[in-house]
Amino acid sequence: MNVKPTEIRRNGVHELSITWTDGRHDAIASTVLRSHCPCAKCREERGEGASHSSPLTASPTKKKSLLRVVENTREESLTLESIWGVGNYGLGISWGDGHNDGIYTFDYLRTLAQK
Repeated sequence: MNVKPTEIRRNGVHELSITWTDGRHDAIASTVLRSHCPCAKCREERGEGASHSSPLTASPTKKKSLLRVVENTREESLTLESIWGVGNYGLGISWGDGHNDGIYTFDYLRTLAQK
């Protein structure tokens, strides 16, 4: 892709605004960004791609706890705390619940803007 952002701005805590070299302007809601987080853990939770979290050898099956611990509210998990550039190809996002592992490439952001 030859189109790159000329500006990425955090609009409050629930939206990114992107201006592209072709003049297009996009706004992407935090709900879209978070539900499409590209980090390995989130991709695995969504059932996308291969996972390296399982050991190569069999391990004893752990009993699943019935206790559900909620560490953060949904609102916190959708709050854009900060953004930063990653090289010349992407954007990092820190979320209100502390999650910050995904790198959103510019190509991926352009695709998400159309959702």
